[in-house]
Amino acid sequence: MSLRDLVLSLISEVPEADNRMGISATIYLLRDAYMHGRATEDDLRDALRDVVDAVISMTEPLLEPEEKKKKVEKWVNQLLGAIKMETVRVRTLRRVRF
Repeated sequence: MSLRDLVLSLISEVPEADNRMGISATIYLLRDAYMHGRATEDDLRDALRDVVDAVISMTEPLLEPEEKKKKVEKWVNQLLGAIKMETVRVRTLRRVRF
């Protein structure tokens, strides 16, 4: 799944439009920081974990802590994978000139 689709899916149940925009902007800012070498993979993972944890807390406040942790890790791994794929694509396109 693309990063855009993942972000849209993650924020789909967030009630306020300005919250959805802020979450989306934060994720893309983290992607850009990673893509341009300003953040390590560990930094990216930690920051994504914070963002996703906040979203899950907002959308599913009654979730048990263990279930919440599993759900957060699943989202973080999906987002991280999509960001890494975009990064590889962009870096490859920079090297290859058509």
